[in-house]
Amino acid sequence: MSFVQDLLKPGGGIALIPFIRGTIWMLLLMVIIMGVLDVARIHMVVLAFLSTGLLVSISMFEKAWNDVQRSRSANGSVAAKADKEPEKTD
Repeated sequence: MSFVQDLLKPGGGIALIPFIRGTIWMLLLMVIIMGVLDVARIHMVVLAFLSTGLLVSISMFEKAWNDVQRSRSANGSVAAKADKEPEKTD
């Protein structure tokens, strides 16, 4: 499968986390530089705060994702259990 097909399948967006993290780090670096150069300083402080919040939230999401993946592998295949038809109780 191609990389684009992997991204478009359900749950494939997780592959973009390193790219997203790198982009936010570059944004944070530029905001800090602009703040030091005294370009709209208050706006740069707010943007730096928001960028830091995004980095923290992505880290929390990735930690939760890894925990879910670890619990799924420990409990066996969830997909195999989901495909099984429920038993009739009539």
